[in-house]
Amino acid sequence: MDCYENGLSMDVIRVNWTRVEELLEKLGITVPSRVINGIRNFKDGAAELLLEKLYQHFTGREISKIKPRHRVDFSDHAYQVCVAAFDR
Repeated sequence: MDCYENGLSMDVIRVNWTRVEELLEKLGITVPSRVINGIRNFKDGAAELLLEKLYQHFTGREISKIKPRHRVDFSDHAYQVCVAAFDR
């Protein structure tokens, strides 16, 4: 765990999260890549999904969830809709 780099650049974040993914894999914890990518890109709700997965794995208990009002989406579609076509 001492091989993580300090920094806020996307390259450092990518490298660190790749190491986290490898550790989770060794522990037998399967986290969808869309969740990891969501965390890497600071998307709302992504970290909560990872924490739920970790809680369930380590405690062996299921989390009762309230059905979300909207689909969890880590894309930037909402932003892209606001941007003029020639700027995309």
